Amino acid sequence: MAVDETRTKELGAYRVLGLVGRGGMARVYRCQHKHSGQIVAVKVLELSADLNGLALFEGEIRAMQQLRHPYIVPLQDYFLSPELAYLVMPYFENTVADRLSVRLYAPREAAQALAHLAHALDYAHSLGYIHCDLKPSNLMLDGRDQLYLADFGLAKSIGRRHNQQAAFGTPLYMAPELTEGASADVRTDVYALGVLICEMLSGHRPFEAERVTDYFYLHQRAVPPAPSQLNRVPPALDAPVLMALSKSPAERPQSAGEFARLFQEAVARLPEAEQRWNAPLCERPAIVLKPVKSGSGLLRELNEQSTHLRQLEALAAREPQPASAPLQRAEGANQALMVVLGALAVALAALIIYLLLR
Repeated sequence: MAVDETRTKELGAYRVLGLVGRGGMARVYRCQHKHSGQIVAVKVLELSADLNGLALFEGEIRAMQQLRHPYIVPLQDYFLSPELAYLVMPYFENTVADRLSVRLYAPREAAQALAHLAHALDYAHSLGYIHCDLKPSNLMLDGRDQLYLADFGLAKSIGRRHNQQAAFGTPLYMAPELTEGASADVRTDVYALGVLICEMLSGHRPFEAERVTDYFYLHQRAVPPAPSQLNRVPPALDAPVLMALSKSPAERPQSAGEFARLFQEAVARLPEAEQRWNAPLCERPAIVLKPVKSGSGLLRELNEQSTHLRQLEALAAREPQPASAPLQRAEGANQALMVVLGALAVALAALIIYLLLR
């Protein structure tokens, strides 16, 4: 159901006050309960949503009914019918995304936020839910800057496999295994936490791209820059963040709580002034991303072969040719040509292998 936010409408016992935001399958409205006067957020499924969208919406309601945690946004009410589906939550004025547009997190602030978020995630994981869509706009903030985890609309069961055609997350924060259609587990959310903490500290995500497929490639193949490369973040915080951003789930912290502990320990070793210091908002610096080892070897081989080819061509062009030996000139030219063609074939083969692995 699409509600016209330009005029006051009603959704059951709730009066619509205005549109807060919209996604691919739903809109969120700021509403007021007609009897209590309480201000709430109402998430309404679009009428155009297909059966898969309805199933996801029903799954979100089931998850919220089970997930009762002090740092998870609670379900207050819901309504399901063929004509209208909505769920009701507490209303929050701001999100972490709003906060990051004004001021970044100091290391101590980030550690506290991560501790609360990790506590909520470990709880959800213990009940078999992987969030799969961690990002600043899904982290609500109250008036005391306390963080609450929201939006389990894309939550998956541990071990469930996915395909790249399905809606399963936001590419900017997506773990490599999700982009490859592999199973999600708790370490999938740990990777997204690494992206989040990098952004909270530096104001920038590890990777930026224009196309979804480019994000997939970067998450799978590119070495992420350290937070200290993106802004004036203490280098001592790089190690736990980069560990969370490991391509292999086995190399990441094995739970959200473990990542929070490692990050807290790194923050505790900083001088007091650095723990409380916020990096300034800044433009993203120009960083040349490097491919991971499997790709970098091929690139290096390709570059070396190309350089070798250019050197051979230059040598062949400068080779002195005796005027009295036409047969020797022909044989020398043939040998040089064979060497050049051989080097070209090797370079072409390396390029083909590299493209196949992308």
